[in-house]
Amino acid sequence: MNLLDAFNLEEKKTKKLDSKELRELCESIMLEKAKPEDVDPKRFPMPLSKAAKSAGPEANKLVTGGDDDGDPTDDIVPASAGSMAVKVLKPSQSSMNIMKACQFAICAILKVKPFPAGPGGDLGAIITSDNHIMDGHHRWIATGMVDPNASVGGFVVEFPAKEMIAALNMITVSLGITKGKPGSGGFDQFNSAGIEKALSTLVAEGFWGANAEECQRACELFAGGQDEEAVKAASEKMGENVSQLELSVPAGFPARPDMPVISKGEGHLAKAIELLRSGAVDLNEPYAGNSEEKNESSNSASEPILENWKKLAGLL
Repeated sequence: MNLLDAFNLEEKKTKKLDSKELRELCESIMLEKAKPEDVDPKRFPMPLSKAAKSAGPEANKLVTGGDDDGDPTDDIVPASAGSMAVKVLKPSQSSMNIMKACQFAICAILKVKPFPAGPGGDLGAIITSDNHIMDGHHRWIATGMVDPNASVGGFVVEFPAKEMIAALNMITVSLGITKGKPGSGGFDQFNSAGIEKALSTLVAEGFWGANAEECQRACELFAGGQDEEAVKAASEKMGENVSQLELSVPAGFPARPDMPVISKGEGHLAKAIELLRSGAVDLNEPYAGNSEEKNESSNSASEPILENWKKLAGLL
């Protein structure tokens, strides 16, 4: 019997890291990260209208000043591509167009654009550390209507929803957008009855993604039956699937017109991720323009970096 057996200990096993894993380890240790609890709500108010009013032409400085505040790492928000089951995710807005959601659900069943591989896929949105989606709500709920276990993806950021909404709203203002999208109904309509009403319209009229016959076929493929029986069965099945989703939004979150407008198609998403990852958004003190803080930060910047190197050396 050796000492490990005598003391009921497990032998410590080493793991060889590939280049990607080593880089991620180094980044996680070396880089100081922005702290959400230190984001000043006066500088970064949550509602888009308040962000536009308080920042005005200074919005661009707020979303790029992190590069010039004397501390190159204090504002970094790590972000990486990731995916998870749709039923694990939570909305950040309560406004939803049920007709659009049902159209997307039909597309997911038929495996046509924007769901060529079926339910799930890329939301083209940011997912926060507390599992809230910042956009892509119709793709999210449509996927949940068809298969709540399907995986959806986006950029996962190490920041909670409340502070991320504030940061993204300031980025929205810096893009010259000061008004959000209008609301179009709440989650209370997403039940079997509400879904059946929308599906009945689609199988009668069709829409941009499928004609009437294709909509009828989608209901039959999804739930079986024929004609009205298939529509009713599909509605009940979708309603049951939706019941597995989190459909409540935390108190204090802005209404849809006061939420960020970060469009993947317009290039907003890529720009927002770049700003957050690089630490450009001036989220934490020291702030750009404060020369006194900047000088103090410059003098002490080497201390946390040295400490991080020590941690890294110990791990390696």
